[in-house]
Amino acid sequence: MTKSATVKIRMSDADKVRLELFADAAGKSVSEIVRAAIDETTRGRVAGHQRREAIAKLRRSTNRMLQAFAAKPIDVAALKDIATQVRKDANRVLA
Repeated sequence: MTKSATVKIRMSDADKVRLELFADAAGKSVSEIVRAAIDETTRGRVAGHQRREAIAKLRRSTNRMLQAFAAKPIDVAALKDIATQVRKDANRVLA
């Protein structure tokens, strides 16, 4: 798809700098970042939603681990599975 239309928006100098630094860090143009944000927003994906979901999932798996430690006797096999899930969830949050 050819991109020929332009949109002008007003923002503070500080916001412009933040946007440019973010685009540079992501290895993308400012236009790519803005188009991606528009795409995500119009699909109903609020900025930060994925991260909040990943954190909530990590919190749930960590709570499961705490419950497993509280059980007597401790089910080592179940604890091992839970620890694997905690590691996966933590990696998603840290990515």
